Amino acid sequence: MQMGLGRMGLAPSSFYNLTLAELRMASAGYLDAYEGRERMEWERARWMTVRLIMPHVKKGSKLQAQDLGVFPWEKPEPGIKLTKEELRARLENRDTWHV
Repeated sequence: MQMGLGRMGLAPSSFYNLTLAELRMASAGYLDAYEGRERMEWERARWMTVRLIMPHVKKGSKLQAQDLGVFPWEKPEPGIKLTKEELRARLENRDTWHV
């Protein structure tokens, strides 16, 4: 109830007419949108900081926003690293993939 009525601002009648699956999807969408806004605010603050310190940086240097820091969502996700041969072998055997 706290999420639906409080944070999401649903009317009680709308909240009580939702199925559990619909509430989960609405909550997930709300949280994704909230996270997106937060990311945008952090990126805007970093960009503004770069612009504010640019006059004080050595002439000719190329200061980038990510030079001040890299956010967790900007870091590459760890994954499986394949060689070209391994990738080629997997692609050739794609008819064995199951969806």
